[in-house]
Amino acid sequence: MLKKIRNGIRSTFRLDKNLILLFTVGAIAVIGLQFIQPLFPVFLQSLNASEMEISLTLSISSLAATLLLIPAGYLIDKLGEKKMLLIGISIWAFSTLLIAFTKDWRFVAFLYMFHGIADAFVGPSRMTLISSISTQSSEATTFGLMSLDWVIGGTIAPPLSGHLSERYSWQLPLLIASAAFFISIIPLLKLKTGGKRSDPIENDNVTMGNEAIRFLPAFLYFMFGFLLNSAQSMISTMLPIFLKNQLSLSTTIIGLFFTTSTLIGAITQVPGGLVADRFGKKRVIMLLLLPVPLIYGLWGSVSAWYGYLVLFALSKGLIGMTGAASLAIVSEVFPEERKGSAFSLWMAGIRMGSALGPLIGGYLYAVFGNSSPFVGSGVIFALSIPFIYFLKSDV
Repeated sequence: MLKKIRNGIRSTFRLDKNLILLFTVGAIAVIGLQFIQPLFPVFLQSLNASEMEISLTLSISSLAATLLLIPAGYLIDKLGEKKMLLIGISIWAFSTLLIAFTKDWRFVAFLYMFHGIADAFVGPSRMTLISSISTQSSEATTFGLMSLDWVIGGTIAPPLSGHLSERYSWQLPLLIASAAFFISIIPLLKLKTGGKRSDPIENDNVTMGNEAIRFLPAFLYFMFGFLLNSAQSMISTMLPIFLKNQLSLSTTIIGLFFTTSTLIGAITQVPGGLVADRFGKKRVIMLLLLPVPLIYGLWGSVSAWYGYLVLFALSKGLIGMTGAASLAIVSEVFPEERKGSAFSLWMAGIRMGSALGPLIGGYLYAVFGNSSPFVGSGVIFALSIPFIYFLKSDV
């Protein structure tokens, strides 16, 4: 398996030096993001923002991203993914620089809204670039490899940001984050793409009837992402409460659950992509998700905390293996000139799932008991499978 992964990495990055440049852009930009996002509530608290005001700040940013995702997809298809990625990272850089010199949480909340706007530009643009640069036969593998930039940033930046803010001030990590964004633009400028994409309307020689049929794969892909992330958001929100209230675990042990899931998710991304490229993306996604409802069906029947850790880690490993294939399947379903819109749809579904999942989980926990959010999450995972099963190309 290690030999296959090594060969997959070599063959993938031999395809085009643009992949190396894009990975470099991502790794540097993620360092900037991880200097800010994990500890951003603590920064807001240092500006005397209340818990409600902190939640409001984060919600405004997330709402801005959600509202702009679909228009961003259209702009990516019209203007080109490199240009939109450049705009998004520039917004990150300038807004973070201004936040570093701001002492009022209200103005910070206004500026952080632009982080959400940048998210709507950067995410779909990066996904579209990866899809465009890689070949369809190795696309899932490529997505798995390119996701490792989050491992680099997520490992280095948060503890360093916390240390610098405690020893000096919050201004220093914010300035470092802004500098990282500006630096990431350098390899981005060297990246060569086809420039502006073809106008999807001009190239569309189909009737209105066929155009209506195209709504079906878009709807299925959106719903698959929405259900998948709703289920995961239910788990991530209610797990700390369950572990604290039901098992009386320490914060350190609870943190171990999330550290383990992050590592396992990162480890399984690449082999998941390799398997998907070899055996078929849809087939692999369905086979990997099928055991997840059964795993969460066991919630509440385990006595020791490490039993729950095994269940949680196993589910995260299976879900993590589907990540690259879930993105790469766009090339099989949507035409080249609509990839930006497709990835924006995916992210819009993810964002909506992140908003709705915690509400469902909290309601189930309060009304039906402490194990119900996990069983409910398993049901939602099962409901997501038909949406990927019926997802077929009609172009």
